[in-house]
Amino acid sequence: MIHELLIFIAVVAVLFIVWRQRRNSLVDELGIEGDLIWIDDGRHTKPFFNGAFKVFGKPDALYRTRTGVLSVEYKSRNGPVFESDVTQAFCAALAARGDGYRVNQVLIKTSAVQEVFKLPSSDKALFDRIQPAVVHTRQAKFGHAVPSRPELKKCRSCGFRGDCDDSAA
Repeated sequence: MIHELLIFIAVVAVLFIVWRQRRNSLVDELGIEGDLIWIDDGRHTKPFFNGAFKVFGKPDALYRTRTGVLSVEYKSRNGPVFESDVTQAFCAALAARGDGYRVNQVLIKTSAVQEVFKLPSSDKALFDRIQPAVVHTRQAKFGHAVPSRPELKKCRSCGFRGDCDDSAA
């Protein structure tokens, strides 16, 4: 019995050490001074929801820093931060606010650059910033035509550029 208890304690200790190393490697890579308070573990992680504005979102990570809660959005590409990245990150921050995380900053990181955005303190002001994209997304979801906004850099990497009448590439 004692032998089994010692094995159990050892396994728990090893799992804890592995978890801490994984967590700390992300902190070291980003250079964020703060505590990781939430991380997106993939498909099985439930998105946040803000009931007041009916938006869902899932940042890659949330940190508690000296200045508040920082939402992190990773982009694997080697390029700039696009307006669509900002909109996605702001929507995820608003959704996280709906679940009790008072996100006040967003960090968007690509392989080439990283940008930090200070968020409005009111949820309404944050929603007003993303509302046009939310409206277009809802229209598209229900089958309505939405305006295209072709951008040369994005169109060049799009898989639909050969079939798109609005492509800038």
